[in-house]
Amino acid sequence: MEFNELYKNSKHIIYFLLKKYNIKYNNDEYVQLLTIKMWELSKVYNPQKSSLNSFLYARLNYFLIDLFRSHRSIETFDVAELDNLSNINYSFDDAQILYENFISQLSEKEQLWLQLKLAGYKQKELAEKLNCSISTLKNYQNRVKIKYNNYYFNK
Repeated sequence: MEFNELYKNSKHIIYFLLKKYNIKYNNDEYVQLLTIKMWELSKVYNPQKSSLNSFLYARLNYFLIDLFRSHRSIETFDVAELDNLSNINYSFDDAQILYENFISQLSEKEQLWLQLKLAGYKQKELAEKLNCSISTLKNYQNRVKIKYNNYYFNK
């Protein structure tokens, strides 16, 4: 099958995945990357193993997840991602100092949990990285929220 025909019949998979992951920013770039990957996959497709649509969907989905993971960094995260921080009227330097003071009040595990959470990791991934259970993660989350509210709103 020629790629133009394949693309015409299977491009809905690309747009479904973009909608599934709510990709609005750099949408065109993701469409291009997924189209290129679809072309590469069309070269290695074996019709005896699975249907073309299920093969493309699974492989493009994994490719997109790998793209997301390659773009996130554990070492850095945006201070503005904390809930309600934008409601506080401080200059950026003051907000940075307040944030660093807040972070210093957290335990090492709570700091690591917050850093990974802000980096976009899901609960199962967090549990694996921190080598703990989901209930322990929920305890970290609750303690960080309590400390956050006490620090920023009870001053």
